Amino acid sequence: MQLTQGLPFSQALANHDYIFKTEEIALIKAAETIGNLPKVLVEISEELENQQRINQKIKKAAMYPVILLIFAVIAVVILLIYVMPTVVGLFPTQDSLPDITKFMLGISDFLKTYRFILIAGITGIVIWYNFSYRFILPFKILIDKLMIKTPAIGWVTKTFHMYRFSNLLGQLYSGGVSPVLALQLLGNVFSNFHYKKKVLEIKKDLEAWFTFAESMQGSDLFDPILTQIIHVGEETGNIGEVLKKMSDFYRDLLQTKIDILMWFLEPFMMAGIAVIIGVIVASIFLPMADLVNVIQ
Repeated sequence: MQLTQGLPFSQALANHDYIFKTEEIALIKAAETIGNLPKVLVEISEELENQQRINQKIKKAAMYPVILLIFAVIAVVILLIYVMPTVVGLFPTQDSLPDITKFMLGISDFLKTYRFILIAGITGIVIWYNFSYRFILPFKILIDKLMIKTPAIGWVTKTFHMYRFSNLLGQLYSGGVSPVLALQLLGNVFSNFHYKKKVLEIKKDLEAWFTFAESMQGSDLFDPILTQIIHVGEETGNIGEVLKKMSDFYRDLLQTKIDILMWFLEPFMMAGIAVIIGVIVASIFLPMADLVNVIQ
């Protein structure tokens, strides 16, 4: 409807910016000026497909441990609140129970008495975390730093942002968007405080006539290989193509690192859950074994 009224395609999309991303609108606007809109639309559609696959993989990697922990907590709560008191109730006195059984019985009594307070406390912590991350800047800076520095998780975080950086910047560069505007758009896209800050610092350096490579050099947020490749692209004048090739490399590397992270976390989580449930089961069956020996 808006196109039939004479509005440019980019302006029609901008009127619906709650659906379309800012960088996509800027890319289409530049393509309208240059005259390569069909090519840009194909690139955007391919990037949306790649982004969807990566997002699904990241969500899967994040949801798996959460679901595993939820089921483990449910199993532990059932054992402590319902199974253990029933078994221990078979004994006339608790004085002869093993120490581990007494300890777990104390935890069981604590859960039965304060379970609603614990649920409210956990819910409050989640709400407080979300509020603090959104509105308290020092807390957001700390969490974003941990996401970069934590082993295994930091690998994935850095690779994801280098993929987004090289991919979006390459698209905007090839689409005719000025480097300064492209970096401003990237700064709006990145949610991690430290990457957002660095991208805006690169933008200021470009405005002061520094090169990309000079501004990126020495930063631990970017792979030295990426900095070197961008330097080569600036020297040869094909930085857009170089960035697209690097985005393909980091996209494949990101998927591999997500798989490695899953492979790394799964055995530790399973071992931890097995130890907890094993201790509970031992605290239940040890007194039963003593009772059998007494009967015999």
